[in-house]
Amino acid sequence: MQPAESAENTDTINLSYPSITINPYIPQDHIVNPHNFSYILNPNWNVCQGNVYVIVYVHSAPAYYQRRVLIRETWATRNLFPEIRLVFMLGQMIDNKIMQAVKFENDLYQDIVQEDFLDSYRNLTYKAVMALKWISTYCSQASYILKTDDDMIVNTFTLLKHLKFLDSYQMKQNNSIFCQIYESVSVFRNKNIKWYLSEKEYPPKKFPPFCSGSAFILTNDLAKTIYNMSLYVPFLWIDDVYITGLVAQAVNVTFNQLKSLYTLKDDLVYRRFTALQSFYSAMFGHLSNSLSIKRKIWQHILTMHTHSNSEQYKAMTLDANKN
Repeated sequence: MQPAESAENTDTINLSYPSITINPYIPQDHIVNPHNFSYILNPNWNVCQGNVYVIVYVHSAPAYYQRRVLIRETWATRNLFPEIRLVFMLGQMIDNKIMQAVKFENDLYQDIVQEDFLDSYRNLTYKAVMALKWISTYCSQASYILKTDDDMIVNTFTLLKHLKFLDSYQMKQNNSIFCQIYESVSVFRNKNIKWYLSEKEYPPKKFPPFCSGSAFILTNDLAKTIYNMSLYVPFLWIDDVYITGLVAQAVNVTFNQLKSLYTLKDDLVYRRFTALQSFYSAMFGHLSNSLSIKRKIWQHILTMHTHSNSEQYKAMTLDANKN
């Protein structure tokens, strides 16, 4: 016990410490994000029979049947790409007519995975975790995993050319993500922005590096690794930040920048995807609503691919690049 000092001999000392922001989104030592949902629709092992080079999973909403049909008939068709497999990830809806239509659609195509959480924007993280859980169980033999959305168009020829280039030069490394990387992004504190997060909800001022959720590629080992880690990382509803940022950081992934291969402004997609000089530099394009334009773009891609080895095409490409 310290003796009390007289008032006149007492010095007042003010100590101030910098505030420390505690990040609650680090892995915990127990399960904090259990994925306790059940399958409504599950094609099981039917999707990934045989040799699978790329398993493509697409975030889709139950009502977007036409978007799914377009993807099946264009850039993910098995007729052109026998090494690719396709699955659509859906939640459930209250509308029983739509639910019955989705069931009928899956009876026909056998490519829909659906769980019993509500399909909504704030539940996209559940959809992402569902996808990785499903792939780690039913399609673990795939060499690569492509995640994309149903409003995207993919130049599959460019995608395969890029991945097989990595394989041919033994440049593929496990635990890797290939994507458009966002770094040093400030957390959205403006309540008018749809990605708004309060300081209570997400205390850090910046997000960790993460991928554009429009499309990203994972090495096959990451489905199981990220799914397992997601059980221990507290839930965040912004799915691309959660999966490719918080959980990916927890498993120490290697990021590979593919920014130059993305076109995410709708008004630029048609021009870039149909230009000769950018045929092998346009991989992912975002088009919100126009299915007819996507079909036109795909026809251009097919035409350019068909003639890509001709001498005339090569000469035209050289001339285009000069200009």
